[in-house]
Amino acid sequence: MRIAIGQMNPVVADFNINIKKVIYFVEEAIKEECDLIIFPELTLCGYIPEDLILQGDFSKRTEQSLKIIESLSRDIAIVCGYAKKNYGKGKPFFNTVGFFSDGMLRVEYRKRLLPNYDVFNEKRYFEEGDKPRVIEANGVRFGITVCEDGWNTEFSPAYGLYSIDPVEETVQSGCDILLNIAASPFYYKKVFLRETMFSNIAKKYSIPLIFVNQAGGIDGIVFDGDSCVFDRDGRIIKKAKRFEEDFVVWDVNNEKGKIFPVKSDDNELIFNALVTGLKDFIEKIGAKRVHLGLSGGIDSALVSVIARYALGSENVCGIMLPSPYSSRSSIEDSLLLADNLGIKVERIDISHYFEVLKNELPVSIGDLKDITEQNLQARLRGMILMAYSNNNNSILLNTGNKSELAVGYATIYGDMCGAIAVIGDVYKTKVYSLARWINKKYGKLIPESILVKSPSAELKPGQTDQDTLPPYDVLDGILERYIEKGMSIEEIIGDTGFEKETVKKVLNMVQRSEFKRKQAPPVIKVTSKAFVTGFRFPISSNFQGVKNEDA
Repeated sequence: MRIAIGQMNPVVADFNINIKKVIYFVEEAIKEECDLIIFPELTLCGYIPEDLILQGDFSKRTEQSLKIIESLSRDIAIVCGYAKKNYGKGKPFFNTVGFFSDGMLRVEYRKRLLPNYDVFNEKRYFEEGDKPRVIEANGVRFGITVCEDGWNTEFSPAYGLYSIDPVEETVQSGCDILLNIAASPFYYKKVFLRETMFSNIAKKYSIPLIFVNQAGGIDGIVFDGDSCVFDRDGRIIKKAKRFEEDFVVWDVNNEKGKIFPVKSDDNELIFNALVTGLKDFIEKIGAKRVHLGLSGGIDSALVSVIARYALGSENVCGIMLPSPYSSRSSIEDSLLLADNLGIKVERIDISHYFEVLKNELPVSIGDLKDITEQNLQARLRGMILMAYSNNNNSILLNTGNKSELAVGYATIYGDMCGAIAVIGDVYKTKVYSLARWINKKYGKLIPESILVKSPSAELKPGQTDQDTLPPYDVLDGILERYIEKGMSIEEIIGDTGFEKETVKKVLNMVQRSEFKRKQAPPVIKVTSKAFVTGFRFPISSNFQGVKNEDA
């Protein structure tokens, strides 16, 4: 028996495009004389359509697509996912996988474990399934699980979150091969974790396992693909590409194949995820050109490189916006970076506009504070960059990093402007790590002078980030433990040895800055907890666990 994997990059709720992709993969599978082709979770609508699923014609479009799948199954058996209307009690839909053969829908399986954390909100839309399902094709019995169904085993970090283990129940139902049909969102530590988990499941039950994942990006959520076939010893013998569509064939009767080690390079994973997330975001909203503020600093340099590899240098414009406090080296570094990348560069000096505001505003609002003057510059830049968007049909990229977004070291309606925060889930220390990896991998694209200079917003003479913030290795050490690991002040201090006042100060900055994050652009997610989707609390909270009584 020959089995094909159709690793798709769907467009959410675009049934026409998605069914065309299905048809293409089915035709390829038939050419390869495959008996069965398997597609990801919610193949027909893409993961996840959110409230679009509640629109009147969504179910109608799904049913139309299912008729096409039935027709295609006359020549090959098909397993694919879709949202099926629930006509009984409970939530309006089931997250469903259908098995089609001989022109008919033969079996439906309903996802049993519905995640409701981080980026997930499935219980808003789906009713849980109630039993395992095993399908048979060419005499081979396949046990079906859908994404989260596979994450309540003893090998999963989510073990114990649910009261049932669909993997155990499915294997006990009797199957020769276990399937996990998924739309599994990416974060860089998850790739190794997931491959190890499925390897251990295959090894425990001594049964081959096929993991089929969605690829591509949707609104900052990236799906890394990386569909795999694990043999009964837990070894990866077939593997699809990461972050892009791919087609893989496995001959069941020839179980042996190339053994892929379970390993990953964090910088490479993060860079490719950011490129994928940006590329798909821009393409799927129907845009082509992008621009960003080019400051001469490390953040805008990294975003420029990502944009160049995502969209091509011809579609990227860096805009320099020098003020009276911009250093000559920042301008020179920006020009050198743009030249290295082959991107267009524009210069719009804000000094004149800044002087006008400094002279005119005090008449109406009183003498300007230091922070007011700094924010005026940032907001002037944001206004000009947005004007460029309107005038040139170009999408503004936000260049702020996760460290800044965490502690509010960013000006709302200023440098927080943009359609998407490209590195908004990348800590400052990781920004430097990625930049050095890029220079090693692709040549010295980012000038060394950018890498070695002290980070500065350059909004007043002699300013550096460390005037206000702890050193970034300290800051990021605190932030990662608090945001991603949920540690308390005492736990962070015990784990790091950092000064108590420093930890309390940082966590108070995080809490006070939530109002900014609520208004931030979508973030491309690369860690286990990204702002906007995975880390949220009330703006007006007064949580004593992080309150600094001495502040």
